[in-house]
Amino acid sequence: MITGNVIEGLVDPVPTTGTDHQFSEIVHELKNCMSILLFCAETLEANQGLPLPNEDSVEDLKKLIDKMNCLIERLGSL
Repeated sequence: MITGNVIEGLVDPVPTTGTDHQFSEIVHELKNCMSILLFCAETLEANQGLPLPNEDSVEDLKKLIDKMNCLIERLGSL
């Protein structure tokens, strides 16, 4: 699935000291994640009646959600 390659690019570590740049970086990465989730939701909506996504797609979504949780934790620690 296309999200697999995008998700791999989202694993860059974000430092945990609270500067405006770091907040902006986390917000930017969260927006990227949300864009992928929106794309997936729109794809599911457009493909109603077709079989559900394969296991790789589901695994990609789980990785994306884990990434978002990590970003939110980092944001909370700043």
